Amino acid sequence: MPRLAAALLLAAALPAQAQDAPICGGISLVGDWLGGTADASDIATAEAPFDASGAVPIAGHLVRMFTLSARAEIRVEVAARPEGDPYVTIFDAAGTQVGEDDDGGGDFAARAEMSLEPGSYCLAARSYESGVTEVDLRVGRADQPAMTARAETAPAYQGEASGGCGAPDIAVLAEGITAADIADGLSAGGPTGATPAWALSLAEPLSLTLTGVSETGDPVLRLRDGTGRLLAENDDADGLDSRIDIADPLPPGEYCLEVEDLNGSENDVFVEILSFDPDAERRREIAAGNMAPGPSDDTPLREIGTLETVLVTEAQATTEAVWFSLNVAQGGLVLIEALGNGLDPAVSLFDRAGRDMGRNDDGPNGLDAQLVTKLFPGEYLLALRMVGDGQSGPVRIVMERYVPAQ
Repeated sequence: MPRLAAALLLAAALPAQAQDAPICGGISLVGDWLGGTADASDIATAEAPFDASGAVPIAGHLVRMFTLSARAEIRVEVAARPEGDPYVTIFDAAGTQVGEDDDGGGDFAARAEMSLEPGSYCLAARSYESGVTEVDLRVGRADQPAMTARAETAPAYQGEASGGCGAPDIAVLAEGITAADIADGLSAGGPTGATPAWALSLAEPLSLTLTGVSETGDPVLRLRDGTGRLLAENDDADGLDSRIDIADPLPPGEYCLEVEDLNGSENDVFVEILSFDPDAERRREIAAGNMAPGPSDDTPLREIGTLETVLVTEAQATTEAVWFSLNVAQGGLVLIEALGNGLDPAVSLFDRAGRDMGRNDDGPNGLDAQLVTKLFPGEYLLALRMVGDGQSGPVRIVMERYVPAQ
């Protein structure tokens, strides 16, 4: 389908009644209340969780809104039907991101759990798929039934008898860990067939970064407490390698780091425990194109001008994001393409306040990225990076702005 036709079809799909005012600080002009109205969408007082369904458009997002009349622990879940890989971001009324998740619900479903203050909120469901993704959504309190497969309390490790979480002969990584012990990192490794988990204990409250690295494997990390309850997990944080960041200090006690290799059980996987460094984490997120740099960051910004109708630029892209700044003179539907000529580029777009306006890896035309979104006039930041270890090469960025026919 020609680009202009695809863009106009997407614009035509926007409900006219929802285009009068921006939602959640401008993340969208289109969104529905989970309960039909704001008053009927109060998670804090609802007797049951709110269920909904919809379609995540190509290179776009599906927005649903809810309210809280009192502080509450809530759960937001998004699952593709029949299959797909959605992810979800939650914003407050000002457009500030307050939560996100990709695969926390198991089987590629997203599941975010958080404590929120009274107010109005939006969830934006997006997808890593190159086509339209049908999804089911559920938003409810933590004390209400979940939609996704993960149980409220995760079961103990059920892996190989050689020593998983809960087994009597589990390998010990370290005991009585203090901040001084992990200043330079604690590490261990081996095939997951022989060591599917590592026991560790903390002597004091600690914020941690845990990594799983393998030259030939595809490690997945799961951190459990002493009862087997799943605290966090990650698959592909850095290429095929995994990383779990625990910003809020874990209390002293017993823990277990479960290691799975999706490429088999004979590959060496090396795990490491480090002190969580918020500045390093911020730099990683900016380098990955997941967070926009702020005024205090030293990230170079390449100015590419004002988008009136068409802007074209080229850049040498690597797996570390290259950042651009651009101005949109007038609002309209904007199409952004990253053409890699056989390479695999990805783009992500943020407004000047750092709000996530959309991202895409593989658009409808193979590995090239294509992002379609409706923008207001203003300044925006665009990140370009390569997907896959060691990829680099020239990428052409094409930006086009469309306006409704008069």
